[in-house]
Parts: sequence; structure tokens; C-alpha cells
Amino acid sequence: MKYLLWALSVLVLSGCAGSAQQSNFDLGAADTVEFMRPYELSRNDVSFVSLGEVQGASCQARFFNEKPTQEEALLRMKIAAADLGANRVVLRSCTQGSSDECSARWVCIGDAYQEQPLR
Repeated sequence: MKYLLWALSVLVLSGCAGSAQQSNFDLGAADTVEFMRPYELSRNDVSFVSLGEVQGASCQARFFNEKPTQEEALLRMKIAAADLGANRVVLRSCTQGSSDECSARWVCIGDAYQEQPLR
């Protein structure tokens, strides 16, 4: 009985550690990227350089991990855009589902842009 309680404690604590690790991300990088609407790309007072597609995901790998959120997936997408050097992102879609690795997840996809002043 004593070993069963010990094993259960280890399992619960490892789940908590995985959960905290999953939501550990750089909010500073996310703050450098702003969302914009697709029609804003036609502005003529600045130019936009496309840096490609970006994706962010929030995953619940195990039953006892935190539930995935759309907000975390959006933040991770902004961080991915910042890693490319973008300062703007156009959101294309956010979907909720599951995969082999995640019992539940959110995935957000967008396009990263670098907004530059006209010369």
C-alpha cells in the first residue's frame, strides 16, 4: 500500500511538472508582434514583407495536464512570428481537435509579416 501511494504521488507530480513546462513561453517575444487584418496589407503608407506561414499549438498530452487553450496557441503563433523577425501577423485559422500526441489541442495558423516604413 505504501508503495502504491508513493507511485501515485510520483505520477501526479510528474504530471504537474509536464504541465508547467508546457505553458512556459516567452511573453516578451509575443508582445513584439501585433495582429492585423488582411485588408491592412493594402495600406500605402508602409510596406509589408511576407516572412511565411507560422503556427502555434496548445496541447494536452496527458489526461492530468492542463487543458489546451486557444489563447496559448495564439501566443505561440506570435512567438513563432517573432522568431522569424516579424512584427505583424494575419490570423488565418484556429482549430480545435486531437492528434496522436495530444488528447486535445488547439492549432492556430497565420502569415507573418515585417512592416517597414516606405523609403
